[in-house]
Amino acid sequence: MLQCPAARDKRYGTHQVSPAIYTIKPGAYPNEFIPAHIHTSIKEPGIANEYYIDEFVFDDDPLLTTAERKKLERRGGSGILRLQEQSGIQVAEHDIVLGLNVPNYPSNLGERNESGLPIGEESPSFTPFHAWGPDKGSTACPVCKYGKNYGILYFVGNSPDWPEIKKWLKFLEHESGRLAENLKVYFVYGNAQHYSAANRNQELDALGRSQGIRHLAITFVPSLGDQESEVHLNQINPKITNTFVIYKNRIIIDRYTDLRPTEQNLKRLFTKIR
Repeated sequence: MLQCPAARDKRYGTHQVSPAIYTIKPGAYPNEFIPAHIHTSIKEPGIANEYYIDEFVFDDDPLLTTAERKKLERRGGSGILRLQEQSGIQVAEHDIVLGLNVPNYPSNLGERNESGLPIGEESPSFTPFHAWGPDKGSTACPVCKYGKNYGILYFVGNSPDWPEIKKWLKFLEHESGRLAENLKVYFVYGNAQHYSAANRNQELDALGRSQGIRHLAITFVPSLGDQESEVHLNQINPKITNTFVIYKNRIIIDRYTDLRPTEQNLKRLFTKIR
């Protein structure tokens, strides 16, 4: 069963709720090395022609190699489905971002992504250094190790506001403890100014201790454009105050920038997390 919780328009946000689709899981073509897939196309109101979005493929397919993943055009977002067993049925959830990466799609009406990848894209692998938390001392990839459930990546670049950061960490620590294994939260600090790995590690270690952090991970990278850690793949703008990326099964389901730690914003951050 494929559940489509929402079709999202990159110009207007959530468009409509879609029904579940019940089908069989296809096999690969005989005598070929193409991953098993489901063909899909979209017809939108107000758009003259229907268009194809990425074929749905399956994350556990041995034919879905790294080379095959790179071939995906990501029309409408990542087409990689991650199946979970529910009452004897394999279930995958997938958000379709209308118009994303579609050639000749009507132009965006003014919205521009200030920071972070679009909703519907796959959250990329990267290796921050863990200064505090369960993986302290390692460079464990957030989405590789914990990407099967919900995750929050809280990025801060060259404009840290420490009183606000501490408020966010306090709230996110509480929610991490409440939701346990269903949620993993990462603070990713990428201030390139006066960077020293030893000093940064000491600074964030002290932060974790002083704030009584037990669940969430406090990590850092040399800068948010660093290529060695591959954090640059997240396309985070280092000049803004913060970027929050929310993912489920590695797929980005929500994103916010320049969020103040107010009661209203605390609720907004968890809108998509159930």
